Amino acid sequence: MSLSRFVGWFRPYSVPICLFAVVAAAVLLVPPLVLGDATGRTYALTMAVLIVAISSVLPYAVAVGVLTVPFLYTGIGSYAAPEVLPTDAEPFALTAALRHVTAGISYVVAATAVGAVGIGLDFAASSGSDPFPAVGFPPFPALEFPPFLMLGGVVIAGVYVALQLWRYERSVRGLGWDTVLGTVVLGAFLAASPIVALWIFGSYGF
Repeated sequence: MSLSRFVGWFRPYSVPICLFAVVAAAVLLVPPLVLGDATGRTYALTMAVLIVAISSVLPYAVAVGVLTVPFLYTGIGSYAAPEVLPTDAEPFALTAALRHVTAGISYVVAATAVGAVGIGLDFAASSGSDPFPAVGFPPFPALEFPPFLMLGGVVIAGVYVALQLWRYERSVRGLGWDTVLGTVVLGAFLAASPIVALWIFGSYGF
């Protein structure tokens, strides 16, 4: 398969594929860096944190998926592929709304999962230990930047915004600033996911 054919195949699926890859890399690679080894206990603890985080964020995920349907309806953005946006030939459809809601919930969960993994890095850094002993990165004596919890959501949001705009197969200027702004706002909801999950857990103990 030539590069151009691969890009043509990959573009429509780029957002879910890359977000899944980021989540998988975070879950598989980060915990051993924090705890020092890749054992069953390490991944069991990781899964426990993920279950708590995802169960906490589900109300927010559903709210984001459902309450952002007006973005789809007005044609300024969607969590699903751009092909679901309404046009003069194909007006707003229920199937498009379902795809948008499903993708939105999935992406919020993905952002929360990466942020939840980042909690381990926050704990390691705040305790004065080196959170990256396996690769020899320098220690972080103090957090003078957004914590890894927040960074996880920002990474997922950045990947979503960049690839979602790329999926339109047009330049940013050709898309129009309403579409660009709408996509960025949708990404901002993803970036906030880990913080919201922590707040819900702290407030209600889900």
